[in-house]
Amino acid sequence: MSESVETRGDDRRDLIKGDTDNDGRTDVWVSDTDGDGKADLFQFDTDHDGEVDITLVDLDQDGTPEITVDGDGGHAPH
Repeated sequence: MSESVETRGDDRRDLIKGDTDNDGRTDVWVSDTDGDGKADLFQFDTDHDGEVDITLVDLDQDGTPEITVDGDGGHAPH
């Protein structure tokens, strides 16, 4: 089970979804959780199994994540 992490808000809007290995499944998610249009939640599927393996949260949106956890951090992509 993944550790639940705080984000800037509760309204997740995916700004970018990427398929970096061209297998037809998303493996990168960049999201805005507070509605300001700026990314603050970054998630990666590093082993290409369709599940989030690493979650980064940039609480102050300065470009440096304050939180890094294994798994989806309680914020599974839609």
